[in-house]
Amino acid sequence: MANVQVNQQISILLNTPNGAKAISSYIKEVYPDRLILTQPQDWEENLDYLQEGEEINTKIYTRLGVLLYTSVILNSPVDDSFTIEYNEEFASILQRRVHTRVPIETIVDCEYDELISAKPLQNFKSEDMVEFAAPLSCEFETNTIEAETIDIGGGGLKIVSKVKIPYQKTITFKINLFDDIIIAQGVVIENNDLPENQYCIKFTKISDDDKDKIVKTCFKIEGILNRKSD
Repeated sequence: MANVQVNQQISILLNTPNGAKAISSYIKEVYPDRLILTQPQDWEENLDYLQEGEEINTKIYTRLGVLLYTSVILNSPVDDSFTIEYNEEFASILQRRVHTRVPIETIVDCEYDELISAKPLQNFKSEDMVEFAAPLSCEFETNTIEAETIDIGGGGLKIVSKVKIPYQKTITFKINLFDDIIIAQGVVIENNDLPENQYCIKFTKISDDDKDKIVKTCFKIEGILNRKSD
């Protein structure tokens, strides 16, 4: 079970009279022959497709990439013990990640600037000035948030935060990566499949040295996870 881990997202692909539909769930427990999942998104209105014995197509978002797998439902989600059959030998990587991601739980400090006020500069005159074209005097406030990482890779990371973080906001963050401190910038990417308190951040500014530290750490952890799964 080298690729599949607890807390990874899984999309269940349904063929409905209104066309194909994907609903999201997360892995709660991993066993050699089955996966126990959380109750899927909108499971009650899709219960006809989630009955015991039904065959379903799934996409599992692993650290190596998107894993495509056809499974059989062993237990429907009614009793909050949604279980599907699983055998990794019959799963295939549909889309491999450019950067390997691995689960890491560590503290990350995030900072981003929020505009408080903006007004035209005093003593600025121009006969050709049009509306909204005047230079502005802007006042910003720096917001600081302490969050925890869920996973990390050379291209970005996923975090969980008790405080809401705006999408498309550029963030400067500091990561405690074991014996190293990584300081970089990234942008929060909108992802409707994630729970409300989780965020994906794509690196936009990071030194080659810091990226190399992250990638080497990922390879080291991936090796440990692979050995544990053997």
